[in-house]
Amino acid sequence: MKLIIIIAIIMGALVTGCENSTPTIRAATFNIWEMSTQKLHHVDENGAGLDEQIRAAAAIIQKVRPDILVINEIDHDYDFPDDLAKNARQFRDAYLNRSAAALDYPYVFAAPCNTGIRAGFDFDNDGVIADSTHEGTRLHGVDCYGYGAYPGQYSMALLSRFPIDSAQVRTFQKFLWRDLPDNHIPSGFYSKEELAVFRLSSKSHWDVPVHIDGKTLHLFLSHPTPPAFDGPEDRNGRRNFDEIKFWVNYIKNDAALYDDNGVRGGYSQNEPFLIAGDMNAAPDAPPAYDGINAVSQLLSLPNLQDPFAGAEPLYTAQFGDSPPMRIDYLLPSAGIDVVDQGVFWPAEQADKAGFELAEKASDHRLVWIDIKY
Repeated sequence: MKLIIIIAIIMGALVTGCENSTPTIRAATFNIWEMSTQKLHHVDENGAGLDEQIRAAAAIIQKVRPDILVINEIDHDYDFPDDLAKNARQFRDAYLNRSAAALDYPYVFAAPCNTGIRAGFDFDNDGVIADSTHEGTRLHGVDCYGYGAYPGQYSMALLSRFPIDSAQVRTFQKFLWRDLPDNHIPSGFYSKEELAVFRLSSKSHWDVPVHIDGKTLHLFLSHPTPPAFDGPEDRNGRRNFDEIKFWVNYIKNDAALYDDNGVRGGYSQNEPFLIAGDMNAAPDAPPAYDGINAVSQLLSLPNLQDPFAGAEPLYTAQFGDSPPMRIDYLLPSAGIDVVDQGVFWPAEQADKAGFELAEKASDHRLVWIDIKY
């Protein structure tokens, strides 16, 4: 009997050890307001970043210490076509990898986005087709594939402690809006010629595989356009709805989808995934199309989970004097074990320094989750 008990104790310890050996991964998404090339390259003689806003954002990231970090609103620098992640590495080297709390990310990914790329059409029907003389103005942005006052504004990047499988990345920058099944393009607003070039993504949609201790986690990254700044046709609201709808179709492996390499189909792997980014869509927004609001398309999927479900009130952004809202998301696939989650938004009374840091860094807050799978 004693031998049986001893064996049982040993086996139990082995099982517990195996369970505990599964690493906890912290993933975060952070929209850092207008993280421009100019701000990123404002450094001292030693290469340390000097921009106070970006330093505040970096301090928050150093406090939270995510293993995987998704950034929205970082400039894509088109002056370096052979170094697509130049600005993301600059953020890492000049801001994150500094001070006693230095944080390093050996693996970085970025790819071209649609922001600030002129299409040669009058997309907003204001009678003006933007040209090079309009760069730096709203007139330029509204006639681009995705809004940006200059090429690369409001783009995206990924920083990771784990290897990124760049060869297996899929990007959908050039996927046409008209090719999304059951799309919500406003009737009669765009010409036939415009629809032949109009891209769905205001930035891009990326499927980025990351290898973690022999397993693969796919990161589905995007930053849909705000559902505002338009007219009664609701072209931006409709586009926001369909940029989010893209992930629904992608998860369902829709054969109508095609990536920038011409490969058709959606997600066909059995590996876990995580949808991340600023969706510009709140869960309590009124129904928009198909009887639901934009982000509910994702939140209602049975093979997705919302780690923050039931957390009230939950906010991730505040613009000026407007009420705070939830528009930034980390949505893991079913089967991923979420062990913790949070938003870096300290209460002013409890942590005035942390509150002021968050206020200085951005009009969005860093959102994070701890997962095992």
